[in-house]
Parts: sequence; structure tokens; C-alpha cells
Amino acid sequence: SIKSKSPITHVSWFAAKAYCECQNKRLPTVDEWEYVAMADETTRDARIKPTYNERILSWYEAPRTNENMIGQTPKNIWGVYDLHGLVWEWTLDFNSVLITGESRKDMDKDSNLFCGSAAVNATDLMNYAAFMRYAIRGSLKAKYSMKNLGFRCVQDVKTENK
Repeated sequence: SIKSKSPITHVSWFAAKAYCECQNKRLPTVDEWEYVAMADETTRDARIKPTYNERILSWYEAPRTNENMIGQTPKNIWGVYDLHGLVWEWTLDFNSVLITGESRKDMDKDSNLFCGSAAVNATDLMNYAAFMRYAIRGSLKAKYSMKNLGFRCVQDVKTENK
């Protein structure tokens, strides 16, 4: 019943990582994903535009499932579709930063299995769209899967040394 233009969801971080590796690719890092995701159709850093955050926040308000179709949102300046407007996505280093109210005291052996990346590097406290992404990352474990959580594979660009 899965449509060919639907994102792959109900996939754990482990399965997403393994799939990308089988394709000689990898999951994007949090920094890579955020860098590409801050662009809109015409601007590399669209966070300065009020319409950018408004569009993302309206997406968060609407229910998302694997029934949504790939490519329904405009591609950004980098040529990437659906970073906002389709599903949440796993990143390679999702657990790189785990912050809690008492993070200096947290000695939980399970911490490295949580989806982290709290809003440590947030420069604009009014950037609700970014805080929403940080919030979802902080609430997942790598073994979890959901109907609105998917992934995308990336591949490093090989450059020639001249």
C-alpha cells in the first residue's frame, strides 16, 4: 500500500544508517542538515525572512504521515526538496549533544542512544522552527520508528586536487 512517491518511514536510525551504507552513502550530520535546511528557493540563509519560519511553523501544525508525496514543496537554492514539509529525518550524529536540566550529573548509560542536539548553538531565541527540530531530536531513541520519521542519504562530493 506504499505509494512510490511517499517517503520511507517507520525506520529506526540503525536501519536508516545501514540502508545508506548499502548505497555507498551515509546519513547527513546535524550540521549538514541544518545548513541545507536554512535555505529557501532563493536565499542560502533564509532565516532572516519572516516567511521562512512562518512556512516551517505551518508545516509543524499540520499532521504528517507517510501518505505525503515527495517533491510537493519547492526545492531550495541547493536543489534539495522536502527538508521542511514532509517528515522528520534521522541524522548521522543525532546523539552528538544531549542536554538535560542536570546534564552534568547525568550518568545514564542509555544517554548515547537518545536523539540529541539540543538548542545549544541557537543564536535566535525566536527561531521556533529550530527549537521544534531540537525538541523532536531530544525525544527519540535510535531504536524508535514512527509514521512521520524518515531519512535521506547523502554522498560526499569528491573534489580533485589541482
